[in-house]
Amino acid sequence: MIKGAFYTVATLFGGLLIGLLVGDLVFRLIPGSSVENVQIGHAAIAAIPALAGFLAGGAAWGIQMGRLAGVAPEGSRRMALAGMAGFAPITIVLALVLGVAEPFIVASFGTVGEGVPIHRVFTLLFVPSAFLIAGISAYAVGRTLGDGARARSLLWQVGLAAAAAFLLVNLTMEALGWVVGAPGAAERATMVTVMAAGNLAAALAGGAVLGARLAERRQTWNEPRPS
Repeated sequence: MIKGAFYTVATLFGGLLIGLLVGDLVFRLIPGSSVENVQIGHAAIAAIPALAGFLAGGAAWGIQMGRLAGVAPEGSRRMALAGMAGFAPITIVLALVLGVAEPFIVASFGTVGEGVPIHRVFTLLFVPSAFLIAGISAYAVGRTLGDGARARSLLWQVGLAAAAAFLLVNLTMEALGWVVGAPGAAERATMVTVMAAGNLAAALAGGAVLGARLAERRQTWNEPRPS
């Protein structure tokens, strides 16, 4: 469990962080670039290293999960592809969907004091997202290891662990005064802080459950099983 949690945070968060830092450096080195007036071409160039770090993190994660499952070294390539295919597409798609959906939902329903509070809109959007990212990533690892039934169980077990961890952090921070959409929340970046803390907890919890399941069945994962 400890290895699964550590590898998940180190590879996925680490790859994303390095990619963002390099992307930011590239953006600042582009002649004429400015954060006050971002040009699409400049942003696209800076996004390349960020995306590369994102994919590299997914690949490293898949390899480490394969090792926990007892995959032979020659299987590292397919585990790397599983890590990228399971983590990157769903995360990118959800980021784009949430970027479009959240402003619309907040404008339509999320008002402070009436209707659906903004912090509840945040919870309703991001907790299921944590479930989908963790669950689909775990499913991709399970399918690549050749066990369809266990892959489906991993989807639910890992997804629910990640979603529950995100929800727990979300509600705890609300109780401590970090309420998304509350007066003064923008000044201290409440949404970004809660989202980062929730995603970290989700990665730790999901990685721990996945690591435990893979290590538990290390001797049987590579045996042929009916899908």
